[in-house]
Amino acid sequence: MVTTKTLSVKQTNIDPAFESAKAEECILSILYQQDGLSFLVRHLTTRQLYLAGYVPRSEWSEHPIEDLLGSFSEDFADVIYGVEAPHTVLLPQLMTDGEDLDWTQTVLGQKANFSDASEELGMTMLSYLPDSDLARSNTESLVRRHHWALQLERLKASEAANFYVHVYNDAVHVMASKDGQWHLINSFPCANDSELIYHLGNCVEQLEWNRAETSIELSGLSARSYKDVIQPYFGNVKLFKPQEWSKISSAMKDFDALAFATLLRL
Repeated sequence: MVTTKTLSVKQTNIDPAFESAKAEECILSILYQQDGLSFLVRHLTTRQLYLAGYVPRSEWSEHPIEDLLGSFSEDFADVIYGVEAPHTVLLPQLMTDGEDLDWTQTVLGQKANFSDASEELGMTMLSYLPDSDLARSNTESLVRRHHWALQLERLKASEAANFYVHVYNDAVHVMASKDGQWHLINSFPCANDSELIYHLGNCVEQLEWNRAETSIELSGLSARSYKDVIQPYFGNVKLFKPQEWSKISSAMKDFDALAFATLLRL
């Protein structure tokens, strides 16, 4: 049985080229997760990855975003800030009434207190964040986006049946596309290979897709271990390709791109 791993220690990977990089030519991407804060710096046009880091929640102050921004002495050309909010419902943008969210308590278990509307996707994400995360993720200096919206805006919905699957410590996030449209975006509890196979199989069944014709792109800390386990059940299982999102030099050899796939897509 494969059991998911989790990041638990502070880490920073730096390419020596970062010393000569100009801040005004770089982008800082930040991903707020409930167990830690991930971030990276890369060149605006070449996508050269200069720095990637992770700060576990145990080392946070009450203002982790401001602390991170304050650790850099110069301003970047842009800062992209995403928040993971697994308790989320997606709606067509035209159907969203921001004034009346009481109904979301039935769907989410709690009334939605965070929303993100994507004009590009024509969707609105209504989410519930625990009070501590709602407060700590808030910052006046940045626009707080839902990380589902950010990823969907950058990924192109495929024509063939395809799943983007990211495995966390105790959950799995699935985004399914076909015929140029997104058909399913959801997160499920998941701690081992049996649960992963069950959830993926259930998603395929709900969508009435053919497993043999469904491809899976797998990412996460345990992605390599899971690949061989789920391969027999689907037509094509491949690992996330970081080179499609960033140029990573050999100096960053200790950087686990599969674990940071959701951040690299921001």
